[in-house]
Amino acid sequence: MRTLYVAAAVVFVAVATAICLLFGTIGWFVVGFGVMTDCTNNYSCSTTSCSPCATTELWINAGALAQQLLAAAGIVVLVRGLRTSQIGLLASSGVFLLVSSPLIILGTTWLAQGSYCQPGSPGYVSSYCSTDD
Repeated sequence: MRTLYVAAAVVFVAVATAICLLFGTIGWFVVGFGVMTDCTNNYSCSTTSCSPCATTELWINAGALAQQLLAAAGIVVLVRGLRTSQIGLLASSGVFLLVSSPLIILGTTWLAQGSYCQPGSPGYVSSYCSTDD
């Protein structure tokens, strides 16, 4: 019966690690494409030619890096858990990964969207982003 619990915990951590990898690769691309397109369209600039979009890109990349680090930690825990058959370590690590990964992608996406001024938003006219024509 213990072998069944260990196998379930291993699968749990493997799925959690795969989710981190998914958010850190495909999720990074999707969020980056959407948010950066909005930023560069609003300011008619690239990430290198205006500071709001450069900051936005940094937040998106920080989120992707955090997801990759979570995935690496999941792999380390998975290897260590397989060697020692510690069900508690595997299960708690899987829960940590499954909770942290969505929180990171939501948090960094929210910060990325908030890092540039959006036309029509409160305070836009008086912000550093608004240009006088």
